[in-house]
Amino acid sequence: MRRVEPATGELRAPGAVRHEGGRTLLRVTLSPGEAALFTVDRASAPEALEAPAVTTLAELTDWRIAVESWDAGEPELIVEDRGLGYETRELRPTTAVTKLESPSRALAPWKDLEGVGPDVSGVGEYVASFAVSAADIDGGRLVLDLGSTSGGLGSVRVNGSEPRGFDTSRPVVDVTDLVRDGANDLVVRVSSSLNNRLIARGYYDAIPDIGLMLANRQGVHRTVVRDYGLQGPVRLHRVG
Repeated sequence: MRRVEPATGELRAPGAVRHEGGRTLLRVTLSPGEAALFTVDRASAPEALEAPAVTTLAELTDWRIAVESWDAGEPELIVEDRGLGYETRELRPTTAVTKLESPSRALAPWKDLEGVGPDVSGVGEYVASFAVSAADIDGGRLVLDLGSTSGGLGSVRVNGSEPRGFDTSRPVVDVTDLVRDGANDLVVRVSSSLNNRLIARGYYDAIPDIGLMLANRQGVHRTVVRDYGLQGPVRLHRVG
């Protein structure tokens, strides 16, 4: 039996497996919403497996944090005259992006970060470093566990690598081939929905609540400021 990584198709050890009475029994721990795929090779002899050991090599607690705050920009006027006796004009919406650098070095939701606050939606960038020895990283898979990204999409880069995405239900990234002996640089980018910015702009004030309308009642759509960004804890584990 092997576990199939949904994003890459990679095959790896599935976890704890045993065989009883002609049945294959698998024990696996999943986060809410996490998908898991397994394959069974019935042509081979049954194989009992122990769950791989997990060792924490580093926990990252010191970060440089900057958030790109996205908002509506000034509309761009596009004028077109093809010499046919008329002129067309079109307003093209634009996006204003403001970079907000937080003096905080600890992970927290954007609404609680100094220099960011509850009105911001966009993309956050988190920069940190960690050090490991050759003995630490020898003989097992290395996985970077981001803890929580508040459900936001994002990516990870280690030592200038190409970005690698993650499952938002369980943001864990295999970085075995990226980590090196000594100092390592890490960049995590995490995006958000537009909810908090729309609240700040009063967008929802004019949207009727469909649920209330179905009950023959009146009211506007209500939402609350959401937690955004990388919240961690961020840890590097050796598995196996």
